[in-house]
Amino acid sequence: MAMRQEACAAAGEALPIETTAPTPDSTVREGEMEGALQVIGEVGYRAASVRSVLEYSGGHRKQFYEHFESLEDCFAQAYEAWAKRLVLSVLEAAVSVEGWRAGVRAGLMKLFQTVVERPAIGRALFIEVHVAGGKALATHDEAVDRVADALDSVRNEIGPDDAPPSQTGLFVVGGIEVCVCDALADGDPNRIWDALPELMRLITVSYLDAQTAAEEAEAARAAVEEVRAKLEGGSR
Repeated sequence: MAMRQEACAAAGEALPIETTAPTPDSTVREGEMEGALQVIGEVGYRAASVRSVLEYSGGHRKQFYEHFESLEDCFAQAYEAWAKRLVLSVLEAAVSVEGWRAGVRAGLMKLFQTVVERPAIGRALFIEVHVAGGKALATHDEAVDRVADALDSVRNEIGPDDAPPSQTGLFVVGGIEVCVCDALADGDPNRIWDALPELMRLITVSYLDAQTAAEEAEAARAAVEEVRAKLEGGSR
C-alpha cells in the first residue's frame, strides 16, 4: 500500500488537467510532435529532419515553424508531453492494485505494453533522448526521479536498520531502462516480457528479502503467462 499515496501524488502532478477542447491548430501541433517521436525512433535523432516529420504528420512547413523553433525544439516539447503521459499511465496502473509489489508489477506491465505497441516512440523516449540531450534529456531525468521516488515509497514499511541505500530507487529505474533499451535495440520488443520475472526479483530484493523476491519472481512469471495467453487468444 505504501506506493499508493506517493504514486497518487506523482500521478496528479504528471499532467495538467485539460480544461479546453482540442482545436484544429492544437491537433496539428500534436500530430507534429507525435511525428517527431515516431520518425526519430525509426531513423535516429541525427538522421531525422523536419521534412520527414511533416511527411509522417501530413502538416506544412509554415505551420511547423509557427509551433516550434526547430526540430530540436519540437522533439523537446514532444518528449515532455509523452514522457509525462507515460509516467502518468504507469503510476495509474500501479495505484490501481493493492500492495507495493503488485503495484510495481502492474506499472511495469503497463510500461512494457506501451513499448510493445509503440516501439518507435519507445526508442525515441528511451534511446534517442540520450543522443538529443538538452531539454529532452533533462525531462527524462525528471521522469526517472519521479518513478524512483514512487518505488522508494516502500521504505515506509521497512525498519531503519533494514532500509537500502538512498540511491536504490535510481539504481532500480536504471535496471528497468536497460531492459527496455535492450529489447528495443534488438528489434523485438515483445521479448521484453521475458525479462519481467527476473526484473521483479531484482527490484524486490533491492528493497526486501530474498524469499519475498523469489515469490515475486513466480508471481511475475504467472502474470507473463497470462499476458501471452491473452495475446495468443486474440491472434486466433
